[in-house]
Amino acid sequence: MLERLTGPFKKIGGFLKDVWMELQRVVWPSHEETYAFTGVVIVGVAIVAAWVALLDVVFTTVVGALRLYE
Repeated sequence: MLERLTGPFKKIGGFLKDVWMELQRVVWPSHEETYAFTGVVIVGVAIVAAWVALLDVVFTTVVGALRLYE
């Protein structure tokens, strides 16, 4: 009966130990790499935002020209 109650906690403890061991093996990026990757993400997001804005203007203009919503 006691094993049934403590078993899940032992499994959680083992899992957390495995997670910690994996985190010790991770090769973290340097500060320069982090800044470079952040710049790439910001530029990518800006490009996608501009593309979506352009499509919005085009579709708004087309729908307005067709006068579908009057």
